[in-house]
Amino acid sequence: MSPTEPNPSPPPESGGALRLDVALERDADAAELEDATLELREELLGLDVDDVEHVASGEAAPPGARGGEVAILAGLAVQVGRASLGPIVAAIQQWVARRNDRTVKLTLEGDSIELTNVAREEQHRLIEAFVARHTAGSP
Repeated sequence: MSPTEPNPSPPPESGGALRLDVALERDADAAELEDATLELREELLGLDVDDVEHVASGEAAPPGARGGEVAILAGLAVQVGRASLGPIVAAIQQWVARRNDRTVKLTLEGDSIELTNVAREEQHRLIEAFVARHTAGSP
């Protein structure tokens, strides 16, 4: 590749922005959502991330949610390296597991996974596949 041609793909250690859409059940209010999102943000900042920023929520409700289950959403953008994706996803899964009313949809490079408190073994398998797709080639 010549010096003037753009690099078509990021280096293996670069992960980019991991988008999080945080949802609480319908009886939650805006203050509860803000508190929950702040709590998750603080936990993520304690990990190997470059930054965690508030962003506008990306959708009205997570895919597959039955009408009325989810009332409000908040968004976070996490700047991650590929090598730190696994621990970050594990931390989000642990955060979700602490309360039944939490759901987080993770989106990276157009690929999404939704973390909830159901079917632990199935969710673990899906998480491993999601992380593997985005960490292939990392050290």
